[in-house]
Parts: sequence; structure tokens; C-alpha cells
Amino acid sequence: MNNTKNIFLILVTLCISACSFGSTSEPARFYTLTTPHIDQVRGPTKSINVGIENVSVPQSVDRPQIIVKAKGTNTVTVSEFDRWIEGLNSALPVVISENMNMYVKNINARPIRNSSDASNSKYLVSVDFVKFETETDGKTTISAWWTVSDNHGDILVQKKTTQSADTPETKSGTPDYDATAALFSKLIANISYKIADVISEMK
Repeated sequence: MNNTKNIFLILVTLCISACSFGSTSEPARFYTLTTPHIDQVRGPTKSINVGIENVSVPQSVDRPQIIVKAKGTNTVTVSEFDRWIEGLNSALPVVISENMNMYVKNINARPIRNSSDASNSKYLVSVDFVKFETETDGKTTISAWWTVSDNHGDILVQKKTTQSADTPETKSGTPDYDATAALFSKLIANISYKIADVISEMK
């Protein structure tokens, strides 16, 4: 009897091991922020160097996984298989500078990498995203305080801008992460354009 029981347990163990060996985990999907195409508008008569520095996002979204909030609740979902290919804090300065360059003629914006970049910039831009949220069946919203300073650190302009749009519809009960990444890109671009407009009017 004991031998029969032992054989049964061995067979069950082998079966479980075989199933585990044959199974594969779901592959991760990666998303990136992009710069939407837009017709360039007239800017300053002379080329102006602009440095993008100190861009930050809320700690709750400062992670590889994309975060989605359930509408009307305090519940959030951290998607283990839908991720930003690059951290938002490092991606945003590049995206903001590219948006500004694409939008306004004669603005040369670039992320600040070192003190030389800062000293060679006429204006320095800091952006603090205080809201970076997508809500299922609701709104996707970003809100940011941004400042424009001279290269001595004196603040010339400080404003808060909020951009919001309907969250893309879900697919088969799950968020459309690709469309959500595209929407975030559009909203970030709109904030970038507002900053560029202000700088282009400065003397």
C-alpha cells in the first residue's frame, strides 16, 4: 500500500514539474513617449539656447510599470507587463526639448547634462509634474508647475498648466496602453508648446 502511495506521489510531482517546465511567463510590452508632428510657428528672430533641467514626476509613477487608476475609486493597478522603456524622469527632458524645437522656430532646447550646458543656455526650464494619471473610463490628466529662469538662476516666469483628455477605451476589459502612451505624449507636448510660447515672447 505504501509503495503504491509513493508511486502516486512521484507521478504527481513529475506531472507538476513537467507543467511548470513547459509553461512560459507573459512577455513584457514596452512603451515610449513620442513627439507628435506639428507645423512650426514663428519664434524669436535670433536663435535662443534653452536648457531643460529638474524635470520630476510624482513618486507613485516614478517606476517602469504603467499605473492605471480605477474610475471613482482609490484603487490603482500596477501593470507588470506594460512598462515604460525608459524612466519618466530621464525621458521627459528629452521629449520636452524635442517638442519645443519642433514647435517654435529658432528655439534650441536641450536637456542639461552638465554645468557647461547650463552656462551656454539663455534660459533654463524646470518642470515639476504634480499629477500624471490615467483613469479607466475617465480622464487622463497631467498637471505641472513650470518655471523659466535666466542662467543665473533668477526666476522669470512661474506657471501651472493642466492638460486633460478622455482615456482611450479599454480592449477586452484591459487598458489600451499603446493609446494611453500616445495620449500622454500629446498632453506633454501641449505643455511644452505653452512653455515655448512664453520663451519666444521674451526679449
